[in-house]
Amino acid sequence: MNIRRLKPGAFVELECKHFVSEGLGLSYFADEAMKERFKPHVFFIWGVLPGERFAARLAKVKSKVAHGILARRDELPAEFAEARYEHGEWALASVSPDRVKPQCENFLRCGGCKMQHMSYDDSLQHKLAWLKNQLQHHKVETETIEVDRAPDAELLHYRNHVQVHINKFGVYGFYEPISYRTRAFPGHGCLIFDEKSLRDHFPKFPVEVRTARIRRNTDGRAVFTVINSKAESATNMLYSVAWPPGRSTEIEFPVTQFFQVNLRLLPRWLGAMADYLSPFAAAAGPQKLRVLELFSGFGFISRMLAQRFELDILAADLLKREEVERVVIKSPTGNLLTADFARHYHRVDLFLPEKISAEFLSAVHAYRPDVLLVNPPRAGLQQETWTKLRQEALQNFTGPIVYSSCNASTMARDIGYLTAEGYRVRELKLFDFFPWTHHFETVALLTKT
Repeated sequence: MNIRRLKPGAFVELECKHFVSEGLGLSYFADEAMKERFKPHVFFIWGVLPGERFAARLAKVKSKVAHGILARRDELPAEFAEARYEHGEWALASVSPDRVKPQCENFLRCGGCKMQHMSYDDSLQHKLAWLKNQLQHHKVETETIEVDRAPDAELLHYRNHVQVHINKFGVYGFYEPISYRTRAFPGHGCLIFDEKSLRDHFPKFPVEVRTARIRRNTDGRAVFTVINSKAESATNMLYSVAWPPGRSTEIEFPVTQFFQVNLRLLPRWLGAMADYLSPFAAAAGPQKLRVLELFSGFGFISRMLAQRFELDILAADLLKREEVERVVIKSPTGNLLTADFARHYHRVDLFLPEKISAEFLSAVHAYRPDVLLVNPPRAGLQQETWTKLRQEALQNFTGPIVYSSCNASTMARDIGYLTAEGYRVRELKLFDFFPWTHHFETVALLTKT
């Protein structure tokens, strides 16, 4: 018997077995006999929960796996319409007791959220389980993981930065799941970014402009730019961050630079790192604590922490020095660190260990840091980079490491090889920076045993 390959756009009946790390349901054919007729046999589906049987519309098919979306009953072809489905809107032959009604009418029609079909507390439990699974996979032991739950009042409109797509018909919105089709924002407005209050101010771009960046401050001020335009590279944004506790710091920086998308949670995230550093800063006495910050960007973390502690900072990342010098931090304490930070900043591509300069390695060796602060992109701190730093610059370093990550998989991998050389996770905290999505942030404190 010839086995036919499924194609994008096909509808298949499946059963979800597990909810996995990308916010997807790991699913298989509901009818085992289908394995003899079609391939692939493994499916990752948006919008389903373990135990549910359903019809899905496939969007992307590879040799061994396919990705798809829970089908709506009104989009099913005629041969599926006669099937018995228990849900009035979705093609669900069985419905999990954990399923809840999504708050957004664009759910599964927009790529912004993946987890609105469950309660918020259930979504946190899934994120915690994913984190634990990654740590176990890399044989990392930790006694407890603290979860920083976003307050109910902060579950909506938490994003301060989005990219809005504009199609040739002038429709503004996000891409649909697993596609490049633009889905218009719902009438009630996006629930993770408050675009509705900005609609009258959206620039009227010509149709050839397809993507706009929007950054918004806590005071409501918004800046619109065209992605990759000359004007964008010269545009600055001003953010207000409630830090240090009881005060506020203003940060002016180029709109193209990275900044965390949830301003509301930043004080608690910074507070956790401050708590981790506090005993080491106290032990340093009148001496400044020497901090080596890897993947520093313009030094947001270290410069914020310097408002709580006496820090000396050596930093490294991909920004040009002139880009770092463009950043202005207006602190209520007057401790801006603008000139000092830029002076001790090194432009280094930490993803290319073979190109890390001898000058930087020599500077780190002479610096003799007390603390290592690491906040890498999703790719993490690669072992080859760490090995080079350890062998050529940090031979005698035994101090604490504060590691912040947006990717539990690479963080667990990196901690795995750090524990192999004697480090141990002392504290670990999960921050839900991204409610209703599968993303989250973690902060860990590692010390030598």
